[in-house]
Amino acid sequence: MILILGSSHDDVLYYETMMTKKRKELLFEKYPVIFGKLFDQDVAVCSEVFTNYISSIVTSYFIDKFFIILVICVGTCVGYSKNVKPLSIALSNKVTLADVNQLAVRPVSVGQIPNGFPTYFDSDTDVRDIFIQSFESKALSDYFYATYFSSNTFYTREEQLEPLKVMNKITDIKDDIVFDCTYGGVALACNMNHVASISVKVVETRFKEKMDFQDYAKILEAYISVGKVVSTAISDIGSMDILEGM
Repeated sequence: MILILGSSHDDVLYYETMMTKKRKELLFEKYPVIFGKLFDQDVAVCSEVFTNYISSIVTSYFIDKFFIILVICVGTCVGYSKNVKPLSIALSNKVTLADVNQLAVRPVSVGQIPNGFPTYFDSDTDVRDIFIQSFESKALSDYFYATYFSSNTFYTREEQLEPLKVMNKITDIKDDIVFDCTYGGVALACNMNHVASISVKVVETRFKEKMDFQDYAKILEAYISVGKVVSTAISDIGSMDILEGM
């Protein structure tokens, strides 16, 4: 089974529309889940997931209860790097837990949980390659490889980033950087359970810039493009069985 995780219902609406043999549940009496088929692949779509705390719990629940081979994070993110444009698509290369700082008690880096966790959780390379092929097959070129700085805080002010700047956390990154609030928890849960993960999110705005809600229709259009890419990738993953046995 593949799990698709979003925050709003709009984030996952495309997949819900495309699915067959659907059945609905309410996880923990809070989070809508739709089970069904997408290109003959078993899929679960869950929405209303906010913060890394909840995304980690929800992801762990699904991994424990079902045979999850891949978790896909969808929705929106905020661009930080100068060349990241609104409505472009951030395909994850890696993610760090931007609000984790245990430097006072353990010899770790900012973003690193003590006891053997990495500073960055890498997205699965085989899965990323399939997504790249899917982008190309749909003639979509407005995507980029992103390092996700994932936090339970929605960053809006420069001073919130000071701990990351002091440790050169942001300045040392070669990839384009985006901020989000869910992929870190997904990546953590997947890392602990040896499950592949990837994030494919639309850049809704740039850091410190307010989103023009009149442009929200354009984000919904971008969701359709992302949905087609994700659906094609799911179909390819199902036919290739590249994730079996992870």
